[in-house]
Amino acid sequence: MKKQTKLYTGVITLMSILTLAACSQEASPKDNLVTMKGDAITVSDFYKQAKDTTAGQQAMLTLVLERVFEEQYGKNVSDKEVTKAYNKQVDTYGSNFSAALTSAGMTEETYKQQIRVEKLIEYAVEKAAKKELTDANYQKAYEKYSPEVSTQVIKLDDEKKAKSTLEQVKAEGADFAKIAKENSAEKTIDYKFDSSDNTLPTEVKDAAFKLKEGETSEVVQATDMTTYQPTYYIVKTTKKEAKNSDWKTYKKRLTETILNEKKADSSFQNKVIAAALEKANVKIKDKSFSNILANYNATTGSSSSASK
Repeated sequence: MKKQTKLYTGVITLMSILTLAACSQEASPKDNLVTMKGDAITVSDFYKQAKDTTAGQQAMLTLVLERVFEEQYGKNVSDKEVTKAYNKQVDTYGSNFSAALTSAGMTEETYKQQIRVEKLIEYAVEKAAKKELTDANYQKAYEKYSPEVSTQVIKLDDEKKAKSTLEQVKAEGADFAKIAKENSAEKTIDYKFDSSDNTLPTEVKDAAFKLKEGETSEVVQATDMTTYQPTYYIVKTTKKEAKNSDWKTYKKRLTETILNEKKADSSFQNKVIAAALEKANVKIKDKSFSNILANYNATTGSSSSASK
């Protein structure tokens, strides 16, 4: 069964196509959306009702970010990239995709819109992150970097079984590989990784780096990020690479580490968004939306303003 992910991520969530429609330049505030005997609901009526809702606030934020990032970075994200990301989600959800769209309050068009805005922001964040590739930051990343180790790993879902398995591998003359194959929840028991690798949990990697060649760890507890349930590991380090004193030896891996850390840093993302908003001279005219850019104002202090 394929793992399903939510139809929204990170910085943006498109919540309400109806609110977007109400803000459309194609409609006049006095145009009727719904008529009834002796009355009618106009675009203005709907706007007043919708603008203070969570969906309305989110829709306006999306419109602002879409306009700003399309203007500044639109040429850097192709329709092909958007379509590829969209089709990947369609494949992930399979026959449940339409229902997932409906549940998220989106159509195919608005979901593609969401993907495009996120791709634009991702591009801007990565571009800004590349400016962080200084010698000083390389040196900091090098100090935290651990070179590649070869290991054998046993993964277990039950703490009691993990403890009993640990007793087996710690026994004199025990064959770690054989016990691992018989008990591990994963078919793979042999792993090679450095500190920039994300194949195994951080707790497991840290345990492996602390061991000498031939040593076995105690039971290491981590969290399965798919189920959010505790998982247990026993790791044996079979080979360790000595760390070279010149950080440039690992420049490629350090580059990946620095960029990935910046792209995963919400504070850094907010600074990039704030800079784009400031460059676009965004000003909020309707006080109902005065807080939609609060996350980014807090970063820069003055990326937008609301007229009284």
